[in-house]
Amino acid sequence: MVVEKLFDDDIVTVAAMQNPWTRRRRIELAELVNEPWTWHSSGSVFSTLVAEAFRASRLKVPRATVYTDATNVRIRLVVDKGFLTFVPASFLKFPAKHAALRKLPVDLPTPHRQIGIFTLKNRTLSPLAQLLIKCAREVAKPLAKGL
Repeated sequence: MVVEKLFDDDIVTVAAMQNPWTRRRRIELAELVNEPWTWHSSGSVFSTLVAEAFRASRLKVPRATVYTDATNVRIRLVVDKGFLTFVPASFLKFPAKHAALRKLPVDLPTPHRQIGIFTLKNRTLSPLAQLLIKCAREVAKPLAKGL
């Protein structure tokens, strides 16, 4: 395998712009335990990282009100119903698409995820794969600098 790291990506807590939590300058994760949450289904890499964040803060992992792997469903619950959720920090780098979301000032004691490209050593890539990788590198450049 050949591994090419593109950037590191943290996990952040988000709420809708009108959520009262967005007015706070500092929030401890413990304050959010009893809020309505939505995150990925149990067993996913993302839900494991979320659970690690709570455990590292010596908190019991709360049950999410809604578990779904569909990002658009989670975002709608955040925007329309006042839920909180976790997203990759890179998700918020495209504000026109997610203008209704705001990162909450919560320090999560979770390791960042590394985003990269894995290819097989000594294998020729198809022209389509080469184009996809080139595009991924271009998209990742500003994310690598700004995260």
